[in-house]
Amino acid sequence: MAASHWVLCLITCASVTLLVSGAVVRQYTCDNYFQSWCQLHNATVHMDTDVQASVFPRVRQLGFIYGSIGNFSHTFNNQLFKAGVLRVFARGTRISHLTMPSTIEQLYLRDNGLQGIEIEPRTRYTLRYLRLQMNKLRSLARFEHLTQLLELNLCDNLLEDVALDTFATMPNLRQLILCGNHIKTFGTSFDAVLLPSLTHLDLGGNFLTKLPLERWQLPQLINLSVRDNLLTALDSSLIVRRFPLLRILDASANALDCHSYHQALQTFVNRSVVHLIDRRMCSVDDAIVLDGEEMRRTNGIQPEAGSAIMEVRHLKERIFLQQRTIQQQRMEIEQLRANLTTLMEQFDLVAGPARALDPF
Repeated sequence: MAASHWVLCLITCASVTLLVSGAVVRQYTCDNYFQSWCQLHNATVHMDTDVQASVFPRVRQLGFIYGSIGNFSHTFNNQLFKAGVLRVFARGTRISHLTMPSTIEQLYLRDNGLQGIEIEPRTRYTLRYLRLQMNKLRSLARFEHLTQLLELNLCDNLLEDVALDTFATMPNLRQLILCGNHIKTFGTSFDAVLLPSLTHLDLGGNFLTKLPLERWQLPQLINLSVRDNLLTALDSSLIVRRFPLLRILDASANALDCHSYHQALQTFVNRSVVHLIDRRMCSVDDAIVLDGEEMRRTNGIQPEAGSAIMEVRHLKERIFLQQRTIQQQRMEIEQLRANLTTLMEQFDLVAGPARALDPF
């Protein structure tokens, strides 16, 4: 191997240690049997000169495990393009700056310390799946130019103000995951936002005090999570009107007032929406079963006192607890089903008819 080149040969299940021209790869593992992938362990690339003197393995999927990439630059992207790489994964690899690649279809960066992303307005991006979890992003500047996205995951960053208009240029976006940020507002615009293909919206773990439901046009929305925010009011009637296909709602860990709590239980039970809402210490759980007084009036029976009323309340308590357990189980099943669907779509994209375990 020439001293000026970092050459990684495509072999099956091999590991070596290389130190060439300032670029370090302590171990790599490849498998060309199912999906043509390679993992580079503890790779260190600090300068563009290191990248120019390197040859990436000719695989469709390339993963970086730990290590450091000083600048995920145009030069870096060009080398990936020459190697025919379509999917890049980096877990725990320190990346200080990212120039968004225009030829990559799937980009998964997790726990990289990433603070800045450069997106060129005049470039046509083919990116379809973008996950940037556990980083330090504070801005979504120019994200509107990523028009081909099907999934965008920005969970566990430092976002505070997110204008949903940013995503209106993504007509095929199906999953938008913004959990674990510091989001307080959704921009200053009062215009309606149409996301025609969105089925999964996760806003959990933020600092939201209200939801601008009147502005959101999400006709295909199935799964909505607003768990662990600062919501005290929730208009469940408006939610089911705005999102007629909604099947799952997680509003747990919010201090909803009693009116919102009762309305939500009744509305979602009637619409067969799987819902998770923390129980409030309110007078009666009207939405779980018909109110005893109303039922007796309907049947022309005078209300009873004392033990009968307490019996009804105890029965409601038991029904509520049983129903909540069932709802939690149904929600877990639905979430697993959604995750499985996403994984199958990704495998179809990168592997064609092949079905193999994700190496990353």
